[in-house]
Amino acid sequence: MKKKIGINGIDLRKCKLTVAALICIFALISVSAAVCEKGLWIASIEKNGDSAIFADHDDSQDNGGWIQLTGGKEIQLPQPLSFTYSGTNCVEKEGIVFKINKDKDEELKYTYPYSTHPFYTEKQTVKMDYNGPVAFKKQAVNIYLVKGLDVSSMEKALVDAKCKSLNEILKGVDYTKTCATLDKCGDLSKPLTFNSLEPGSYGIVITLAGDKEENVTKVLSATCFEVVDYELKTTVANNIKEGDNLDVQMSLKNAPAGEFTYGALLINEEAYKAEMKVDSNGTIDGTNVSVNDVDLRTLGISSVNKSELANGFQTLIGEGNGTISIGEKNQNTLSLTAFDLTPGNYLLFTGAYEPGKGLVGIDQQKLKISADGTSPI
Repeated sequence: MKKKIGINGIDLRKCKLTVAALICIFALISVSAAVCEKGLWIASIEKNGDSAIFADHDDSQDNGGWIQLTGGKEIQLPQPLSFTYSGTNCVEKEGIVFKINKDKDEELKYTYPYSTHPFYTEKQTVKMDYNGPVAFKKQAVNIYLVKGLDVSSMEKALVDAKCKSLNEILKGVDYTKTCATLDKCGDLSKPLTFNSLEPGSYGIVITLAGDKEENVTKVLSATCFEVVDYELKTTVANNIKEGDNLDVQMSLKNAPAGEFTYGALLINEEAYKAEMKVDSNGTIDGTNVSVNDVDLRTLGISSVNKSELANGFQTLIGEGNGTISIGEKNQNTLSLTAFDLTPGNYLLFTGAYEPGKGLVGIDQQKLKISADGTSPI
């Protein structure tokens, strides 16, 4: 029997809520290049005489060149979370030239080394660390914390005709700058902390300081994260029997009266993976993007049609591996249709959406579905 997806009166804004956990996880993790190639630099962006070059990364937590964030609510990432690219090594669009340091027929692969990504509330401390390659030992660096910086804002800034050069991207935005010197291993000598950040999207960018090359910015690493407005508490059974539905209750701590939409997403841990593949000849029509061998163009995720969204979600994770539910305005108790889910370990993602703000609370729980007739312990 085909599973029924509990979605009531869905529209595009509610769609954003249900996949908010996954979208934020994929969009807010490191936005710098991340493939293992010869040499220190793997990619470059050029615009009107300015250029930014991006340091190579690998799959190591110890010296792979990644920024690690801690201190908030840790949300489990898909395992594995991997990326494979094949196709052209140079793209020109609207005065921007993007180059990748690879042969035209070469395939690039990487796997993100961390298993979780944190979300924060205003009272939590954001702690960041950087573990780079020894080639950057004793180098002076600038560390920028930029409010409002995420993947989409960077893309808009790059193609904005008013932005004449890459150096203008940071003009007019709210950011703080910290100077540091990497140790003998190419790492930060101690983690940096950021306290009492207002709700919103943030980016962290690490660049080499004092470089003598004019109009060239050397980016060692970058990442994004989100500070949400409220702590979201989820009350749910940690074990249900096969064939039972799952009742989920959510509450936003210290939230004033308002209009909130709550959603819940249940995924089997074995199906929670994201193996992304991109093949491109440099054009939109010639670019194919798939996740877990499913062509994203066939999912209908951007559609406002309820059945198309449900079918797209089901196709992505596989039949019998998960379920989703979205409530009406201020409906914070939901029942997930789980009668045909297979026994096993599951991850429950919950979120709250507020018009004009977007995602204002997020939570995650682990639970188990036990086979009928077995002990729930």
